[in-house]
Amino acid sequence: MNDDQEALASVKSSSDPDWWSTLGLDFEKAFGNDPIIIAAVQKWLSYLPPKSHVLDIGCGTGVPVARTIADAGYLYHGIDYAAGMLDLCRAQVPEAESLEVVDMLSYKPSRTFDGVVASLSFFELKSEEHVDMVGRWASWLRDGGVFLVCTITADESRDGYGDQSKGTWDQERGCVKDMPTPFMGKELLCTFFTQRGWVQLLEGAGLEILSTVTDFYKPKQGESEPRYYVVARKPARS
Repeated sequence: MNDDQEALASVKSSSDPDWWSTLGLDFEKAFGNDPIIIAAVQKWLSYLPPKSHVLDIGCGTGVPVARTIADAGYLYHGIDYAAGMLDLCRAQVPEAESLEVVDMLSYKPSRTFDGVVASLSFFELKSEEHVDMVGRWASWLRDGGVFLVCTITADESRDGYGDQSKGTWDQERGCVKDMPTPFMGKELLCTFFTQRGWVQLLEGAGLEILSTVTDFYKPKQGESEPRYYVVARKPARS
């Protein structure tokens, strides 16, 4: 094993629900007061009928996404594989219709949803898992249902978020893979898609893009994040 391989092996390379559970309110303090995500969620909800059933994938502590959905009168369902995070969500969104401790990769819903949102909860997935996961997200929508993804993007110039030179670029998929990324005292191996890559993922899953927003968010810890918010609809059957 060479020096580069040893360094890569020392990085936290698999997702750890127990570690995420320990973050709890520290995570919320860093990311819970995010007006850009709140505005994106409110815009997405405007596409949905009142009292719609919506699924939040990787709900975390429930703030701000779950709380915004519930406050708007929608029927909230959340999943997260970190039990500690879900306990906080349960306390902060007691009116939730359902909350389940489950990995998104193995989740099998008993119903379809009017809306599905995935917000900053999938970066530890491999690039091929992103392809599979977006297809599953689309399958969890009813016909005519609306999806929202809130994500951090890689840059085609390779001069954007983090040190993209440390990851492996996949030009066909439009992403940087296995990129060591500092996050709240840890270094995670993450995959970041470009905006082009996300359009390919969503359209490849049969979704029609309705709107996009680009912006930057500066968390209390770490560098500014290039954010990309996409609203897409699953076509209604004719």
